[in-house]
Amino acid sequence: MEPFVEKRRALRFDHGPLNIFTILTLVGVVIVAFLYFTDTRELLGVPIWEKPLKFLISGAIYTATLSWFYSLVTRAKKAAYLFGVAIVIFLAIEIIVIAGMAASGQTSHFNVSSAFNIAIWSVMATAIAAVWGATFGVAAMLWRTNEVSTLVRSGIRCGVVIALLGMGIAFTMTPPNESQLSGAQSGDWEGIAGAHTVGAADGGQGLPFLGWSTVAGDLRISHFLGLHAIQVLPLFAVLIAATVSSRSAQKALVGSFATIYVLSVLVLYFQALAGQSIVAPSNATIAWFGASLATAISVGLVVWYRESKKTSVQ
Repeated sequence: MEPFVEKRRALRFDHGPLNIFTILTLVGVVIVAFLYFTDTRELLGVPIWEKPLKFLISGAIYTATLSWFYSLVTRAKKAAYLFGVAIVIFLAIEIIVIAGMAASGQTSHFNVSSAFNIAIWSVMATAIAAVWGATFGVAAMLWRTNEVSTLVRSGIRCGVVIALLGMGIAFTMTPPNESQLSGAQSGDWEGIAGAHTVGAADGGQGLPFLGWSTVAGDLRISHFLGLHAIQVLPLFAVLIAATVSSRSAQKALVGSFATIYVLSVLVLYFQALAGQSIVAPSNATIAWFGASLATAISVGLVVWYRESKKTSVQ
């Protein structure tokens, strides 16, 4: 069995600023969790501190992951370090804006109701774009790392690509929808341009804590699943490397999982665009999930067959 960690440094978290940010966000999680349970205010039908708490948790996981990735970089180390610093700066801006707007009782996303709110939303949108770009930069530095096994490297590559796709979905939430455009033309407009939900207003009935709409489509679902591929795919590859002895089976399982993962992100995205709730998929959506599963199994069988032939030849 090929070891999934080639060198001891592969288990380290070497990026100081990312590590500090992770610790600070974890402290923030504790503070905001206290406010979540003690502050009774609501915004769009959910506790006012729910969004900052979710972003803090996600931010801590994300920066810890990037710090580990940095420890695997062997080329252009300085550039990768600077990309990590950029992620810290711009992610901090995003979280501070989200928490600050929540404290003031206002929405942070899509809020263009005043000149101040437009400026705040523009700053946050720019920060999000910068985080995407810096993540791409770290991924480029990491692409040819030899600090982990080829299997785990494949998991990291697939995870980063899918994560960039998932992060990119956030940009499709920003254009104003038809209802907002109609409201702007009629003068009945609340100063919101963009939405998470398709087919209903943001807020309302949703899954506990996650807030994903149970009555309409919600673009956050595919965004969330795609974004966290950056943790899920490498972890899956590590688990497979540690538990499956056949190299052919290892590659087949990782290939199948990566395929079903990215196809699920796409199906969930188009399901949301169709205005379908995650808890009430149409027959067509179920069929697309079935086709995605069949495709993933086929990919796995092809990879297993090709790798088995290589092994037998050797």
